[in-house]
Amino acid sequence: MSDLPINNVDDETASSSSSTITIPTERTALLYKHSNASESDGPSCPSFGQETRWLCVNSLPIIATYLLQNSFQLTSIFVLGRLGPVELGAAALGGMFATFTAWSLAFGATTALDTLLSQAWTAACDKTLLGIHLQRALVILALLFIPIAAVWLNTTPILVHLLHQEYEVAYFTGIFMRYLLIGAPAYIAFEAVKKFLQAQGIMQVSTYCLLVTTPINMVLNYLFVDTLALGFIGAPLATSCSYWLMLALLIGYMVVSGQGMAGWGGWHWKECLSDWQPFLRLAFPGILMVMSEWCAFEAASLAASYLGTVDLAAQSIIMTISTCTYTLPYGLGVVVANRVGHALGEVNPLKARCTANSAVWFAILLATVNCTVLVVFRHRLGALFTHDTDIIAMVAKVIPIMACFQLADALASVSGGIIRGIGKQRLAATVNLVAYYLLAFPIGYYLTFPGHLGLSGLWLGLCIGLWTVAIGQLLCCKWVDWHHEALKAHHRIQREEQILCYLPE
Repeated sequence: MSDLPINNVDDETASSSSSTITIPTERTALLYKHSNASESDGPSCPSFGQETRWLCVNSLPIIATYLLQNSFQLTSIFVLGRLGPVELGAAALGGMFATFTAWSLAFGATTALDTLLSQAWTAACDKTLLGIHLQRALVILALLFIPIAAVWLNTTPILVHLLHQEYEVAYFTGIFMRYLLIGAPAYIAFEAVKKFLQAQGIMQVSTYCLLVTTPINMVLNYLFVDTLALGFIGAPLATSCSYWLMLALLIGYMVVSGQGMAGWGGWHWKECLSDWQPFLRLAFPGILMVMSEWCAFEAASLAASYLGTVDLAAQSIIMTISTCTYTLPYGLGVVVANRVGHALGEVNPLKARCTANSAVWFAILLATVNCTVLVVFRHRLGALFTHDTDIIAMVAKVIPIMACFQLADALASVSGGIIRGIGKQRLAATVNLVAYYLLAFPIGYYLTFPGHLGLSGLWLGLCIGLWTVAIGQLLCCKWVDWHHEALKAHHRIQREEQILCYLPE
């Protein structure tokens, strides 16, 4: 281990206590020596080609995972759309309500695991420290689920009295949310366990589980709605069953294959119920970071409902396309977060910086492909969803604006991943709040309604906000002191392990 002063390091994510895992003996060294941090080896930096290939190979299963997860909601919309316009509207509104009130909270909170788990995997001598972090996250997420459940059980009055939705659509949306509530804990836990595996470099397992679950989810939707004649409740009930199935498959795969079990040392109630400060310090700004972006796009969809039927239909199509294109850089951002965290944990600031630079250039390449495809096929994309010529024309008109922020979207996703790997979620949250709520919302509102630009005005506002996020986060990454961040990560894990060794059993 490097002979460095621990007390002089400002640790944003330092853990104060933990216990049991490794029991010291007479042969136990007073201070652990981390092999990855050996002075004799010296820091190394992979080439741009090597790093780009690694990022590409490992981001593909993550991208596939998020695409398959998104397909669950689309399946419900397709199945319920055959029952009538009210059922279709309730399914779409239910998906938006779930994203706003639950999924954004879960995804935001688990960004803390991107930092804590990835750094611990390379810095810790006892890898089961990852299991303690996961257990704390699961307990905190379970507590977070209580207010989520309360909101979901009161969906109908919230939609009617606060959002002024039509009662019939709000009523069916309330039913949708009550049955989806059955599977929500599994969805949230799946996200945390997935982060646990990704931190260990195991990227494909969650994809395998979803490759099995996705077709089963489609069959269950049609079976419950039509064959068993459950009607409207069949779709959310089938989705809930699918959520539990994908979690069971993920845990079962770990137990049977042994993959990921190196970071699991059994359940420790004493440790998981204490020392929550490091997780919460990263989770709260992580929630703000994710919610500020996701809610901005959901608010745009809500605003489109005031523009007319054609604009609302075009907005639904554009949002579906945007979700697909967003998945590509988002998956890359997840991989980058783990890669940067690993490099910092092994005290290799040069490698962390090389990873960050390679990811930015790879994101630019990815965005160029996205932008080109959107612009070239802008007149055909709308026809994939509808035969209405007015809607197709509106989609073709707005897509060039969406294409303009593909580069910003990619850079924001990747720089956000770099920031999560470092543990600077607070900076990203601040940038997002300023970009979306001080710039994007006012500008988008003015261009849409007083400026009479309609749907184009909404997306111009989002474009300005996203470019502000990308530039702000890239500047944060540019000013990072990589050497200092590597020492912070190394010393935080070192202090945790010293506490684990010296506290009595």
